[in-house]
Amino acid sequence: MKICIVSKFPPIEGGIASRTYWQVRRLLQEGHEVTVVTNSGATEREYCIQGCQKHLRGLTERYQLDLHDVCGEAPWHIPSGPDHLERLLSVLLSVLSRKSFAFIESGYLVPYGIAAGLASKLTGIPHVVRHGGSDLAKFLPHPQYGELLTRILRQAEKVITDEQSEPLLRSAGAITELASVYEPDSKVFAPRHTPRSAPVPVYAYIGKINYYWQRRGLDQLVGWYRANSTKVTLRIIGQGVGQAGFEHWMAAQGLSNLISVEPFVSPWRVPDLLAAVDGVFCLSAGDPITSDSMLQREARAMKRIVLESLPSL
Repeated sequence: MKICIVSKFPPIEGGIASRTYWQVRRLLQEGHEVTVVTNSGATEREYCIQGCQKHLRGLTERYQLDLHDVCGEAPWHIPSGPDHLERLLSVLLSVLSRKSFAFIESGYLVPYGIAAGLASKLTGIPHVVRHGGSDLAKFLPHPQYGELLTRILRQAEKVITDEQSEPLLRSAGAITELASVYEPDSKVFAPRHTPRSAPVPVYAYIGKINYYWQRRGLDQLVGWYRANSTKVTLRIIGQGVGQAGFEHWMAAQGLSNLISVEPFVSPWRVPDLLAAVDGVFCLSAGDPITSDSMLQREARAMKRIVLESLPSL
C-alpha cells in the first residue's frame, strides 16, 4: 500500500516527530511504500536534533521510504514569515501528482492537518487525521484557528483518537476511530538493564526546554537535586528556545557546576537512554496538556519509573 504522511519528523525534536518516526518504521517493515512530507529543514535551530541524517539515509536506502523535506527560508515578503503551510501544501500536491496513494495521513493539526485537508479537497485522496495534545488544547479552541480546524476535521475520512479526546472531536463533527494515541514497539522498548558504575539511582528530564520551562518544573527539579545530589544522579537532556534562559537562571543560583544540559537525542537513541536511567521526571505546573506524553509511554513500557512529583529521598 502507498501511504503519504504529512507530519513532524526527525530531526524535529518532540513527541509527535518521534511517534511519526516509529509509525513510519513499522509501516516500512510491514512492506508498505511510505512517503513523508515534513518541514524539518525549516525548523528553528533550537529544536533540530543533530546527527540524524546518516540514520535517515539508511532508512531510505533499505526500505521504500520517500522523504520530502521543505527546507530553507521562504522568500522575503511583508509581513514576513516562514510560510510553513503554503510550502508544505505545494510540495505535498507535487508528491500526490506523481503516485497513486491510498490516503494522506497528518500527524498534527497545524500546519500538517491543514495542508493535508486542503490537499485532500483538491485531489480527492482521503485524509486520515492524527493529533497531539497541544494542538487540541491550544489551536482547536482558538478563535483564529477553530473554524478552519473544525472544517478540516469534519471533511476528514476519519480522526484517530483516544477515549479522552473523542468527545471533543465528535462535538466538532468529526468521524472518529478509537485507538491508542501511541503504543511503543514492545520489541524496541522492552525492559532491560544496562550495567553502570553509578552507586545511586539515575533520574532524567528528557524533553523540550521552552520559554515556559518553569511549567515543566525545571526550577523545582534543580532545587530538589541541589538538596539531594549525594543520593541521586540527575541528567537533563533537552534543548529549545528557553535553554539559554534556564542556564542563566542556574548560573544565577550558583548551580552551573552541579549539572549541565545534554543535547536532545533522536527517537532511535531513546531506548538506550531509558535503559541507562532508573526513571524520568514528567512534572507539570499549570500545563494545559493533560494527556500522557510519548516519553511517559515509552518509559513505562521499559519499566522505568515515571516521576510526576518530586520524591522524598
